[in-house]
Amino acid sequence: MGLQVSFYSDAADPLRFACRLVRRALASGKPLGVCVPAAQAAALDELLWSFEAQEFIPHRRWNPAATAEPGEVLLVSDAASLPHRALLLNLGEDMPSAALEFERILEVVGSDAGRVRAGRARYRLYQQAGARLDHFSAAG
Repeated sequence: MGLQVSFYSDAADPLRFACRLVRRALASGKPLGVCVPAAQAAALDELLWSFEAQEFIPHRRWNPAATAEPGEVLLVSDAASLPHRALLLNLGEDMPSAALEFERILEVVGSDAGRVRAGRARYRLYQQAGARLDHFSAAG
């Protein structure tokens, strides 16, 4: 079947958009990990607590010494540390470690020039690796 990578470009607020993707990805029932740079981890953690007033998104920063619970979103800085290889949402500017081992990756690309360049570089890397790629606009 091979790796499927979906790019979401032009996200004005990448963390808020990521919360929307997390909510949709959880509905698939597959394990989900979020690769988030350390500098953004606290902000994403807080946003997942408060994203929807009537809805809780179960999540935590992943500790490999712990046991993952079904339906729990695991936040990591290194995707290779995740206990599964199902869904990965990437908020970093680099291709995550072990990326090619996952079933599906969701790539969130912001709208500033640096993040767009980094997103294009990741797109080319996935393309060279033979991944199936699609692209959606996160604008609006």
